[in-house]
Amino acid sequence: MRLAASSSVLAAGLAGCAAESQPPIDLEAERLWAHEHCALANPAPYPPTGTYMSNHVGRENSNAIPCAGPRAFDLEWHVLETHASAQPNTFSPDGKTTYLTTTPGDDGCNAFAVDTATGEVVWKRCDLPFGTLASTIDVDEDGDLFLTAGNTARALDPATGADRWVTELPNTSASGATYGLKFTIDGHLVTQVSDGTVYLVRRTDGKLLAELSVADETGFVPAEPTALSTDMTPAYVLARLRLLVGDKHYDEAIAGLGGLLGASGGFADNTVCTTARRQVLTVGGGPDKFTGAAVALDIVGTADAPGLKFRWAAPLPAGSASSVVASSDGERAVLGDGDGHIHMIDVPACDANTDADPEPDRCAPAWVFQHPGGRLLGTVALDGDGTVYAFTAGPERVEEIYALRDRGDTYDLKWSSDFGPIAQMTTVLTVTDDAIYGVLSQVDPLVTAGVLTLPKSVSNEAVVIDKETGVILHRESTPDSSLTELVLSPRGELFLTALGLYEILTLDPAGRDPVGGLRKYAARE
Repeated sequence: MRLAASSSVLAAGLAGCAAESQPPIDLEAERLWAHEHCALANPAPYPPTGTYMSNHVGRENSNAIPCAGPRAFDLEWHVLETHASAQPNTFSPDGKTTYLTTTPGDDGCNAFAVDTATGEVVWKRCDLPFGTLASTIDVDEDGDLFLTAGNTARALDPATGADRWVTELPNTSASGATYGLKFTIDGHLVTQVSDGTVYLVRRTDGKLLAELSVADETGFVPAEPTALSTDMTPAYVLARLRLLVGDKHYDEAIAGLGGLLGASGGFADNTVCTTARRQVLTVGGGPDKFTGAAVALDIVGTADAPGLKFRWAAPLPAGSASSVVASSDGERAVLGDGDGHIHMIDVPACDANTDADPEPDRCAPAWVFQHPGGRLLGTVALDGDGTVYAFTAGPERVEEIYALRDRGDTYDLKWSSDFGPIAQMTTVLTVTDDAIYGVLSQVDPLVTAGVLTLPKSVSNEAVVIDKETGVILHRESTPDSSLTELVLSPRGELFLTALGLYEILTLDPAGRDPVGGLRKYAARE
């Protein structure tokens, strides 16, 4: 069902407004300027000169940007306090505007456009469902915006944030979230809702082009949800959560927190991946409630009349927070499982059923890295030379970051880094030509309170790490742990959204409240 956006709803739901009309942009000058700093040749419909237009960098979720970012930086501004983000921000093709989704915060609004030079809000949306928090605002080569909001896919006007179209995505699940969308190689949108149905949506008008229920096709079921007993959680912890989400969305936030700490009970577990091989790779439910799976679907038919067809599944321990990541040619795919181990998949071998599993609808990994302890809390990075960068967290961890060079049917450990007994990365890693960016947190020894394992104290730094050695090159104090990414913009600047999960959970009645917001770091001259 397609929902029309009425003028009365837009008038009530949109707060803030577009800036006054600006002179035409000299696109060629902007391209040349961006190329001097950080330009990425993303295939259309991703902007050719942009970097973080979408969650995890482009359709493959690679987290790798083939350019050089700053080796040191300073905080330039911090805006939107009380608004926490679960996904990274994105940018207009010229890098002058950044977009983000957040918790409702102190004004009840949860989607924003912000001027990257000044930090001023260009527009904001205050009418979108709480589940918008799970989506990035994706940007195409024309600067048009797309996101998922609850059980809808939407196109937004970049100047005002108003809906251009809204399409309902039928969803039978009462649990989980829709984790944003991607552009396919044909230029359509693809997403997976929490009951496991994958939808192809036409970008121009929101028409549903194809759908496939992974659960119906495979018989797979979602992971056992992680239930949080708020009766056993300290009142001051719950008060910090209310500060960011408000009373209206408190119950939804509690359910979402369970998903972050384990499994949500929804079938879909993270952002989909699309590839040059005309495939869609998803992660989520599996053969039973303790076993998840990565699933490959083929996009069949023509670009004008596409369809979806199940190809194979790779079972793995459930509860992964890792999206599937693919190489630029779509021939390698990698992700972390619920035990924190890393699986590398030879996609052509699984497509042709020449992998180690004799069943044509099952895929065996080319290799598995079983690190000695800790959990993988987010998506890995895969750069152009086949190196996988992964971080681990939790009290059992041995190293904070592992760099693994893909060798086909095995891997080489390029390096691993230990940053101290209470240090752990709390963001996904952003990898450039010569550096890695993220947030490193010092989390004091963890203690148990009911069903939760909570920190006693936490402090955080935005860091630059040498890509070849794993040594920290620069540190900059930052208020909150993040769980998203320290993002490099098309103009060579760094931006950080924060969730503040560790600050919410700190077992100290006098502990600092999470701040939230968006921070900009400028290169140090």
